[in-house]
Amino acid sequence: MVLYGQIVIGAPGSGKTTYCNGMQQYLQLLGRECHVVNLDPANEVPPSSSLPTTSTGNDDDVDVHDVDENDNAKAKDQIGESGDVGNSQLPYETILDVCQDIISLDSVMSELNLGPNGGLLYCMEYIEHHLGTVLQLLKERLGIIEGSSGGGGAYLLFDLPGQIELTAHSNVVSRIAQRLVRELDLRLVCVQLVDAAVCCTDVSKFIGAAFVCTASMMRLELPCVNILSKMDLLQMSSSMGHRVKEREERDNDSDSGYNDDYDDSPLPFNLEFFTQCHDLHRLVDYLDSNPMEYMANDNNNSSSGGLGADPSLDYMEDPEYKKAQARTRSSNFSRKYRKLHMELCEVIEDFSLLSFLPLAIQDAESVGRVVARVDKCNGYVFLQDNQLGAERGGVGGSKNNNNMQNMFSSAIVADSEWGTGVLADVQEKYLGEIMFKEDISELRKR
Repeated sequence: MVLYGQIVIGAPGSGKTTYCNGMQQYLQLLGRECHVVNLDPANEVPPSSSLPTTSTGNDDDVDVHDVDENDNAKAKDQIGESGDVGNSQLPYETILDVCQDIISLDSVMSELNLGPNGGLLYCMEYIEHHLGTVLQLLKERLGIIEGSSGGGGAYLLFDLPGQIELTAHSNVVSRIAQRLVRELDLRLVCVQLVDAAVCCTDVSKFIGAAFVCTASMMRLELPCVNILSKMDLLQMSSSMGHRVKEREERDNDSDSGYNDDYDDSPLPFNLEFFTQCHDLHRLVDYLDSNPMEYMANDNNNSSSGGLGADPSLDYMEDPEYKKAQARTRSSNFSRKYRKLHMELCEVIEDFSLLSFLPLAIQDAESVGRVVARVDKCNGYVFLQDNQLGAERGGVGGSKNNNNMQNMFSSAIVADSEWGTGVLADVQEKYLGEIMFKEDISELRKR
């Protein structure tokens, strides 16, 4: 039997470790034999780690642990009934932790006098060079024996480091992934996490993250599922926008000529725009604005007794501030800055590979939708149908044809779980009923 799994990447702080922890718990509740493999040498490095001795020989013939039998016995004692290694410094249970079994960033930095980025690149290249030993350890702990079907029901999550150098300037992650697929007969999917806060803090950050995701998809050459993580944090931003709007309505009794409630949104567009990633060039108009400025105003006004208490705190209405902002937007740097982001958006749109799924790891329904998408990408969705067809047996052409039709029907079915209605529900749940900063003429009419 083949193995199924996910390789989790993303920028530092995007929630990779939290994702692996939540996904492992969710899949175990579904009855899957889920194991986490920590391939991040900097992920909660144990203090007792030591740098293994390097070698230029064949990695299959080299013992990279450089430990005695007593250490091996201790390592076996740490393996529980489920096969996972107990590591109290990680939020999840690991079946293999490179920090304990292979190499750690802390030891590399102390013994080779390398910095964090250079040391991490060295660690990943070292893991690649000795990947034969890593695979041997993984097979032993999964119970995979040559010529047998042991370990066939395992589902693996690979937690990788998030430094962009590993995918932008090096092919080490791609080579490790391809070898895992080849030697473990692994149906692997790349899960790429992006912090959802980039949608509401800075437009340039979202464009940059979209560009990095597109580049990683092409370099890794794996089926990819891109995720906007930490969606629950956007709920705090939207609730703060509501408080600002309510105080404005309470303090300002005069009727305006148009409804400007949409100025209180933390997002320039609705959530579907950021998940589908169509027409990203429309974001360029918001490069010079900061949608989170209202949050700074909210904090300032809250400390002074509410909006309108001190008009001098509203710096956005200051004439000098407006003049400085106009000069900045008309500068030569600003024009080149906008042109650069316009070209980046054009590259992303030309490839037309990118889309995102919103995820709040504490929301079981949100996690379930991500699992459904991942199962379609790695083929796990066909596993139950294949097993059912094998149990029914028979060599009759009608039965085989029916089974084949069921498989292709599952393959081409539309993503109904992420329809417009579902996105609207997610929008309302995490952002509330708020309008958006897009300049819509109809909103300016009474």
